[in-house]
Amino acid sequence: AMPVWAGVTFMKRVIAQFSDDLNRKDLNFVIGRISDFGMANKGFKHWTKIRDIHVKVAKDSPRGAWVDTDDLNDGKNRKGKDIKNDLHYTVEGYVTFGKRLAEKSIALIKK
Repeated sequence: AMPVWAGVTFMKRVIAQFSDDLNRKDLNFVIGRISDFGMANKGFKHWTKIRDIHVKVAKDSPRGAWVDTDDLNDGKNRKGKDIKNDLHYTVEGYVTFGKRLAEKSIALIKK
């Protein structure tokens, strides 16, 4: 099983690579933590570990932030079907997710 620190290290390397590729030392990032869909870790055995990694990477950086998505996968999907703790978000959930990412991005820029 992958230890949490290995996932954290990997994500931090990916962010550092973006920063290097863009030749920016002031790169902000916002992570949308994966939802509560796979909390039982059935079929997705590292679901809760990935959630922990998302939050740790964001909190470890003064240029990072994360947004919660646990409430975005309950309601109606684009086919009009009722969903609960689905892998995908509701129609409204995707809109809300975009707004949350934008709000956190703006807050990081102002900081």
